[in-house]
Amino acid sequence: MSPTAGKKVLLVTNVNLACNPRCHKEVKALVGNGYSVSVMKFDIRNWSVDYESAIESSLPQVKWIKLDTGTESKLRWIAASVVSKLAGSLKKFLDNNIALTSYSLDKRSWLLSNKLQKIAQQYDLLIAHNPGAFYPVYNAATKASVPYAIDVEDYHPGEYTDALLRQSTKQLMQETLKSAAYISAASPLILEHTIKDVEGIVPKSLVINNVFPIELQPTFQELPINDGEPIKLVWFSQNVGLDRGLDDVVNAMNIVADFPMQLTLIGNCSEDIKLSIASVLNNTKHTIIFKSPLPEQQLMQEVAQHHIGLALEASPNLNRRICLTNKLFTYLLCGNAIIASDTEAQVQFMEKHGAIGEIYSSGNASQLAALISNYYTDRRQLQASRLNAYRLAGEEMNWDKEQAVFLAAVNRAIA
Repeated sequence: MSPTAGKKVLLVTNVNLACNPRCHKEVKALVGNGYSVSVMKFDIRNWSVDYESAIESSLPQVKWIKLDTGTESKLRWIAASVVSKLAGSLKKFLDNNIALTSYSLDKRSWLLSNKLQKIAQQYDLLIAHNPGAFYPVYNAATKASVPYAIDVEDYHPGEYTDALLRQSTKQLMQETLKSAAYISAASPLILEHTIKDVEGIVPKSLVINNVFPIELQPTFQELPINDGEPIKLVWFSQNVGLDRGLDDVVNAMNIVADFPMQLTLIGNCSEDIKLSIASVLNNTKHTIIFKSPLPEQQLMQEVAQHHIGLALEASPNLNRRICLTNKLFTYLLCGNAIIASDTEAQVQFMEKHGAIGEIYSSGNASQLAALISNYYTDRRQLQASRLNAYRLAGEEMNWDKEQAVFLAAVNRAIA
């Protein structure tokens, strides 16, 4: 009998799996390796509804524990809001109370905590995703004498400019991470910063990159560029806006007059934002195409139809400077040459894997335009960068390889 047979793992998130692809991958890895898996999440009624329904249908083995966000029980949602506000007020007098810290940072934390207290003892391991789940998992697991793990994913104190919110988030992490069976992060620099904040976690800390399953890798597209045809650029995210670094590429398009460019933007985008972005482009030689968010497999197929993937980070905070985003690993999988802005994490990654693309200084549209022009002129180099990216994903940077790191950590936690 497999050592994982019958072992019960509960993953807890303060969103849903459509909004948390990292948690989704972990769920699939656990199911595929014989664990009995449950997921506690929220029933969120937004753009993700259809995607979430498809995820649930694809994983009939999983037990879904769904918490309401006010669509069914407005009273409970209102109560969570009241608790969060009270916690924020009381925290001024009881600064070291970690429950108050958690509830004040995220009202969903209180709802998760109430539910987890009743069921934690049924599981062999709890895994927390997102800060709103850190305290509920820590508290319930400790009381039930069950091991727990925390995927910090991002460096959450670095998401805030407000000093009090930054300190509260550090306090939350310091209290909840210290007793975890393992702590995972989504980039080497995120892990470094987390280790600096929380003493004693080095031996049980690991990086799990936001890479994708090799089964999602599309067939490599040659994509020859004939005279008069555009070089195709792509960028995607949940939400589209000029504050995401897109002003750099649109300004670069305005600079280039020698050849056409086609920029595809994929994500939620209001008509006002579309008009705002389009209004910046004054060079009629180039085009911008807007596409709505796509399911994972369709997204990969779409991205693979482009020559260059743009990993543009406007660096609004420390976390964005030290993270490696989903889009970077998507471009690898799809065989795009990568042009990345010079955040600390992306510079580190691109220097290690230099044959896959180029780095430019964020805000320097002229430099970005020159890099795109070089790729248009040197088609052999463009093809080489694309093939190198595609091979790197196929041979190394994929979830088939990375999930072994995750599963080993889970096995140790339960042993």
